[in-house]
Amino acid sequence: MTPDKSGMAEQRIDKRRYQASLDRLYDIFKGMSNTADEVSQWRCPYKNVESRCTAKFSCRNQYFTNIPDDLPVCTGSDKLDYRSAWEV
Repeated sequence: MTPDKSGMAEQRIDKRRYQASLDRLYDIFKGMSNTADEVSQWRCPYKNVESRCTAKFSCRNQYFTNIPDDLPVCTGSDKLDYRSAWEV
């Protein structure tokens, strides 16, 4: 490695390794995207892992607890089309 004008060492990029890394990242994100697409067809995207609603709008499937600032519980069934519950 030789220093460049800034005094930093210039690094050579192995284009094959770089492309292989990009291809691997693409495969990882492709799988994640496919799973998200599949799940979004039957599970509300605003329902988190704890079955709490993260939507910033009203939905008739929201159940509010008495705890201030607590996210509402999602009472929607994952077996139903939830989209009709959203109030626009």
